[in-house]
Amino acid sequence: MNTDLIHSRKKDPLGMMLLDYLSGNEDVALEVESPTLEIWTMTGKTMFREYDDMNEIERMALAMCSGKILDVGGGSGCHSLWLQGRNFSVDTLDVSPGCVEVMKKRGVSNCLHANLFAHGDGEYDTVLMLMNGLGICGSIDGCNLFLQFIPSLLRDGGKVLADSTDFLPGHYNEDFSLTDYPGETEFVMKYGACRSDPFSWLYIDFKSLHTLANIHGLQCECVYMAADGRYLAAIKKD
Repeated sequence: MNTDLIHSRKKDPLGMMLLDYLSGNEDVALEVESPTLEIWTMTGKTMFREYDDMNEIERMALAMCSGKILDVGGGSGCHSLWLQGRNFSVDTLDVSPGCVEVMKKRGVSNCLHANLFAHGDGEYDTVLMLMNGLGICGSIDGCNLFLQFIPSLLRDGGKVLADSTDFLPGHYNEDFSLTDYPGETEFVMKYGACRSDPFSWLYIDFKSLHTLANIHGLQCECVYMAADGRYLAAIKKD
């Protein structure tokens, strides 16, 4: 599980990029490196998107939110702000101090520099984890730990709304080893002089997620599956 808090600005490229964007530099972007996936960029404009620019998975997940909500990995706060605008009570977490600073400046009402495991008090009706939110599990073992922890977050009848991507082997470069689970990878983010520590990331296929959730006594439903393998899952506590 990726639960370590970031404390140094030099290790917080995402937070620094978002702060620069908020200050008026709208052309900012950071690089994301992986040993198994092609390098890509993440732009400030994407991170600050409004509802009309969100994808179908995000819109479906927001429409399914109910009760008290925990937004995990709030980033720029775009999901929390939309929910606040509809009078939901939302707690928002991020391990990046720069992201938390951005969210506070944008008016996110209760954002915390904290990790998911700091909130096992069973008070949430919805836990929202978007932008490949299950990635923070880091590995299949990490996903097992996450699913074991879920019931402590949720009220009876509560749910986790999270997305991921089912990557086929063809999405990987020639160095990829089929002896590993295909969705386990590692990322490093870079923005100017800021460089993150390497962190593990998971893309899990829905069948595997469903099997693991059932082992832990949780219901797991595929709410939406796109042609490219992206999907939205609802993981529910009875």
